Amino acid sequence: MNPRSNGAHVLEHPPLFVWTQAALFRAFHLSDPLARLPAALCGWGVILLVYRLALRILNDSWAALLAMFVMATTAYFLKYAARAMTDVPFTFFCLCALCAWLAAEDDPRWYAAAGAFAGLAQLTRGLMGIALPIAFAIDLARRRPRPSRRYVATAFGLAFFPLIAWYAQIVYANRGHFWIDYSAWLDREAFGALSPPWRRYTGAFEYAWMLAKSYWPWLPFMLAGLVATVRGGDRRLRFLAIWSAVVFLLCAAAKSRVLRYLLPAYPAFSLFAAMSLARLIPSRRRLMSLRIATAIFAVLAGGVALFPRNPLHAAEIRPIAAAAAAATPPGARVEFYDSGQPRLDEANQLQWYGDRYLNIMTQPEQLAAELAAPGARTYVIDRETYRRYFGSLPHQLLAESGHLLCLRLLQ
Repeated sequence: MNPRSNGAHVLEHPPLFVWTQAALFRAFHLSDPLARLPAALCGWGVILLVYRLALRILNDSWAALLAMFVMATTAYFLKYAARAMTDVPFTFFCLCALCAWLAAEDDPRWYAAAGAFAGLAQLTRGLMGIALPIAFAIDLARRRPRPSRRYVATAFGLAFFPLIAWYAQIVYANRGHFWIDYSAWLDREAFGALSPPWRRYTGAFEYAWMLAKSYWPWLPFMLAGLVATVRGGDRRLRFLAIWSAVVFLLCAAAKSRVLRYLLPAYPAFSLFAAMSLARLIPSRRRLMSLRIATAIFAVLAGGVALFPRNPLHAAEIRPIAAAAAAATPPGARVEFYDSGQPRLDEANQLQWYGDRYLNIMTQPEQLAAELAAPGARTYVIDRETYRRYFGSLPHQLLAESGHLLCLRLLQ
């Protein structure tokens, strides 16, 4: 119920994704493929559900196939479907909730499923999970006639209950420091000051620019489909436009601006793009287009199988992590300093491949205090820091890889 990272409680992130990984590790073993498996399976689920959603809304199997094709060939989505991160699982649960919400038009019992999937989404990524209840509320305000209150209450109850229950347990177990740690995280990631201050108002422009650079070749078709949706009268398509707008605005309002936070809107983007593509390709050429596309992707798949690229993940970190673990007794921490940056990517990889906790330093004063303290310790540092601080100190160089070094300070 209370996961830890680097030996400390993690109080800001709901644990569903970590639980799925832990279940696989307990059943099998610790490995990179198993760590990535939940995200990969959710990636497959997103692609298949996009077809189902498009078929329901557009009532056109050709357009639905194109929507699935767009989703499956979106490079940015595929990138994170192969990473042990919460972005694609969160997208999957959001898409499940959207599909169930639209299915409730025919059978109101689907409202419970929509709420349950929204609850799973919030247990995967708490702060961003509020996008689903907001989109549901906007859709209800626009709908005539409105569904029965008991179905709506069930949906919203299931959406919020899992997250509230988890946070209640976390607050109770960590009441001495929960609010301090959580407020610090909110200030750091969501609502804190930006430098320069005017960047507080540029989030929408930054996300639009990132999307304009990355969402190719589908961007023009997606924009054309979005314009047609806004001008048209289909309530279900407009609901997807509302969902995309809610996700976009929540991302733009936060302090952290990373394009992968926008991934939950990508299934709707693929459907908008498919609408435009379906109009461009004449019906008499659809079968030929499928045959050509099948042949091209068969050749590409054969090429991948015959000439696989298997770059070692974290190739730079692995020898450093192994050397640090070998030189440090269990229970002792490794000192980590990389140009004064937190470098959580390197820190997480050092813990995963080295099985040692870290003392992560981000200020020169912290490093100077550690160097002045008595006793031998293991350090992972960047080369510039090594030249500046360690040249005159007695030490044993254990490993070098890329811009990092691992050494044992002899004092």
